[in-house]
Amino acid sequence: MKDTIKERLKFLELCLLLLGQFRKNYLDLFFGIKRAQQTKDIKAYEEECIGNIRYCDKLKRFLPTDVFEPKLLPTESHELLAYQKYVEDLIASKGEESPFHQIEYISQPFLTSPNIEIWGQLNRAITRKLVLSINYSGLRKKETTYSIQPLALVHNGFRWHVRAFVVGEDRYRDFVLSRINQYQVAEIEYYNYGALENDDKWNSTVELVFKPHPKLTPEQAISVEEDYGMTDGKKVVECKLCNIQHLLKLTRTGLDIEQREAHLFPIVLEYKDNQELTNILFELKKKRLL
Repeated sequence: MKDTIKERLKFLELCLLLLGQFRKNYLDLFFGIKRAQQTKDIKAYEEECIGNIRYCDKLKRFLPTDVFEPKLLPTESHELLAYQKYVEDLIASKGEESPFHQIEYISQPFLTSPNIEIWGQLNRAITRKLVLSINYSGLRKKETTYSIQPLALVHNGFRWHVRAFVVGEDRYRDFVLSRINQYQVAEIEYYNYGALENDDKWNSTVELVFKPHPKLTPEQAISVEEDYGMTDGKKVVECKLCNIQHLLKLTRTGLDIEQREAHLFPIVLEYKDNQELTNILFELKKKRLL
């Protein structure tokens, strides 16, 4: 099957999954496909995904069968959501109205999206191995100039930052994109030692074990376990060392359990029996990163 046809069938299946129906004009809306090809595409889906689709004479549209099961769509939920957003954005770019329910995203209620110019410059610097000279303003430090080798762009759930090697300081650190005020390509030779594969905190991981807050009632603890997809009362997450503080902030997980109300902070990190993790958290707290 050609990729172009498979992409149309994938869209058809998305309609069956999310709308519980499919109309031929949806293919025209999204792909600009005319009637003859629409009929061929529907037949191709019937042959590719046997038993998934049926035509309803009364409603004059196609419906999923009682045994409908997606076979072309991504199986991972985050991939499916990404595909849905891709479809909706493409429809919107054509000035058309999407047939899908519009999802409300509130993960960034007030923080800014990356500046497109610096976004492009950072991507070029990563792929072309360039050194950038930046002016950077931190919360606890006045504006400072750094020479950095951008290595990876990361979204921590709230904002964007770039993982970079700081030339002259021989260390790796994160820089929040919105705090980079000025930037330009530096006339400095790229330092090969400062590559991402040599960043120990990027390449090393640790298991973080989350559990329901011990002061929750048994019934509340069960609800929290279900909310976070816990197994046997815990959720184990593999995390890069350099991302620990970001993950803990994102999950609103603190280290001082007794000072945090269970109903407001329902999960806690189990770490006191893990000396390595305890030391890592102590250093992060010492640097006021937690």
